[in-house]
Amino acid sequence: MAGPLNGIRVVDLSVALTGPLAAGMLVDQGANCVKVEQPPTGDVTRWLGTSAAGISAMFQMANRGKRSVVIDLRQDEGRSILLDLVAKADVVVQNFRPGVAERLGVAYEHAAAVAPEIIYADLTGFGSSGPYSHRRVYDPIIQGYSGLAASQAGKGSEEPKFLKHLVCDKVTAYTAAQAITAALFARERGAGGQHLELSMLDACVAYLFMDAADHEVMLDADHSGPQAVGANNTPFVFKGGFAAIAVPTDDEFHGLARALGVDSSDPDLATTRDRTRNRQKTMDFHRQARENATRMTIAEAETRLEENQVPFGIMRTVEEVPNDPQVVFNELLSEFDHPTAGRIRHPRVPTRFHGTPTEFAEPAAPSLGAHTDEVVAETGRSDHIVSLREAGVIG
Repeated sequence: MAGPLNGIRVVDLSVALTGPLAAGMLVDQGANCVKVEQPPTGDVTRWLGTSAAGISAMFQMANRGKRSVVIDLRQDEGRSILLDLVAKADVVVQNFRPGVAERLGVAYEHAAAVAPEIIYADLTGFGSSGPYSHRRVYDPIIQGYSGLAASQAGKGSEEPKFLKHLVCDKVTAYTAAQAITAALFARERGAGGQHLELSMLDACVAYLFMDAADHEVMLDADHSGPQAVGANNTPFVFKGGFAAIAVPTDDEFHGLARALGVDSSDPDLATTRDRTRNRQKTMDFHRQARENATRMTIAEAETRLEENQVPFGIMRTVEEVPNDPQVVFNELLSEFDHPTAGRIRHPRVPTRFHGTPTEFAEPAAPSLGAHTDEVVAETGRSDHIVSLREAGVIG
């Protein structure tokens, strides 16, 4: 595919979601990526969730367009093959537990020895050192430690609630992809290669503090309100459906009043500052708005909210999203036939690069080891592929 990262070469040693998604975002934007998998089963996410023929939905999304090579990095020749790949690469992504890359001989110092200009992204759960660094980590663990799960507790309940998707993996992946492109940009300006360290905990605490840890940021301010700006966001219930409504500005607040037939003429409700000072009256207003909503059909609500320029969204089920009129108009989703896994529907690269447009040369995630022979041959070992496979170095 073309794209803004066309010509950038990535070696992806990572498994699960954080590292593969970070590398996958680079691929979506034009980079070439070799995914190095360990025998005999490869990346664990091949088999998690809805899957067919070793391709799960999550694996497809995080690994589309990559080339898969199976190499046993515990063997000297396997490590040698990897370092030959690294020598020609721009980026390495790995998410081994601290100490594993060093034991395998594929840590930053080993990569930099063969590729001094390499951008080496070292992704961990808690960090490369510290009291938790040795622990195994998956998304829910970081949801707990970062405060994300506790921030989902509702009024009257202190029980933490998990977000029902792998939010910490994804936040860390997005953070990592941005950091990698920043490092590539710095290298273009003469800064050279560098070692990047990012933990899931660090990425997700930073994510939380943006809008959901107000008291921990504003240490000397009034803490009588909630920690999170969005703490009171709950769906409006209408006949036949639900809607998300947000009215932070004065015009939007009074538009909601008109749309749902609630009196907002009280001077204590006039402006955002007035409503903040008079919380009880504001709460009474919203209670009345929600009560009125229950007597209105979702179709009526959509018309009235739009007429009064109230920001709203009809709440779709996941199954409804592909047929949403705006999603269809945006041509966000497309289908193709995967060579082994059957029919696949997935979103295009979400950003449209008008100067460096992206197109999938290969939309499919690779079957395990599908490109082993091809990639190993590129290291000058085409005459040794049979013997390497017999020795278990490659698969």
